[in-house]
Amino acid sequence: MMRAQASDGSNSKQRHADAVVVIGTALLAATLLLLGHNVKWPLDDFVEYWAAGTLTLAGGNPYDPAAMLQEQRTVGWTATSAVMMYNPPWTLPLASLFSLMPFAVARSVWLPLQLLIVLWCAIRLWIMYGGEHRLALRIAGVALLWMPTIVALRMGQVSPLILLGLVGFLWSVSRQRDFAAGAFLCLTAVKPQLVALVWVAVMLAVIGERRWRMLAGMVVCFSGLSIATWLLHPDAFAQYAHLMTSARPTYAFESPNVATVLRLAAGGSSDWPQYLPTALGAAFVALTWWRRREDWNWTQEFSWLVILSCLATSYGGWPFDLVVLVIPIVAEAARLSRVGSRWAITAGTAAFSVITLAALALHAAHVPQALFIWMGPSVAIGLLALGRIAPGTDAPRRFAPPGARVRQADAL
Repeated sequence: MMRAQASDGSNSKQRHADAVVVIGTALLAATLLLLGHNVKWPLDDFVEYWAAGTLTLAGGNPYDPAAMLQEQRTVGWTATSAVMMYNPPWTLPLASLFSLMPFAVARSVWLPLQLLIVLWCAIRLWIMYGGEHRLALRIAGVALLWMPTIVALRMGQVSPLILLGLVGFLWSVSRQRDFAAGAFLCLTAVKPQLVALVWVAVMLAVIGERRWRMLAGMVVCFSGLSIATWLLHPDAFAQYAHLMTSARPTYAFESPNVATVLRLAAGGSSDWPQYLPTALGAAFVALTWWRRREDWNWTQEFSWLVILSCLATSYGGWPFDLVVLVIPIVAEAARLSRVGSRWAITAGTAAFSVITLAALALHAAHVPQALFIWMGPSVAIGLLALGRIAPGTDAPRRFAPPGARVRQADAL
């Protein structure tokens, strides 16, 4: 009996390894195919990263609208104003790497990398949450069909990096590799406000459980990114601070979140309503962590942390940002597969389809971005409803022992 189980586990792992090889080979072929053809890429958000990287290497100001507009016009940008990069300076080393290539080549390389990130994250999540190995490719397809994934891929967004940072953190914690977990989490710094509440929980765990190796991973990664940024462009941090104080994106754009609604309801001239949801969310996370600190399990807590952080973000929450909701979606799919309720699986599939198709229709109709405010709450409500329909079978605890303090010998 035990031999049969061991054989099944070995076969499942072999199929998983084969799937990774197939996906990697297909993406490499896609990259070569794109590079071999003169693809006319749409000038969406990727142009802001490429232009910012080009200015960084040339000693210009990547946070100056006039300089960005001039650089973007070299690749065919025709609008009267530039699409600005509001990401912190830690994004510039990555942007500079792509700016070493012509725009079309850089875009042809970035798309397969985005696909690889999303596919790896979906499959890794599925396995971590106890999904069957044989269904891993199916869940990868689900992740690709999620509307925010489609939009992020189309626009060349960096939001898949946030997904990678979150999933890499969770995967590393599950293997008791705290240093790697801290390093992975630093990837979310490209849009820190989107996952602020996750950072609150992490810092509480670092201090409360004395997980200093996780803190060391963060410090080393942030230090490396900061040094790389300074070496590339010493004035980047000052230029970013000037942009954030002189032309705040919260005033320029009405992002689809509760924070924007509160600011506009308060007259639109004050800043404090914009940060109220994050502040209240941080207090809630701190209280919840304190109550559950002796039995805190990252795999069980991570989904609601990610959802709440997206709902309470002070800025952003754009459709392409919600690619991070692949985490709770895959986690719930794995749970429902373990429950085995056909009714719940059908209901979950229907809810996913309705949300993603409705969002795609609105995107195709070019409606104002603020109208996508319903997406995050819809996912949250859907997951709560599925929990009521088919309760039970939490995330497998073997991946993150409750309340366990990582031993120094195993932390790396």
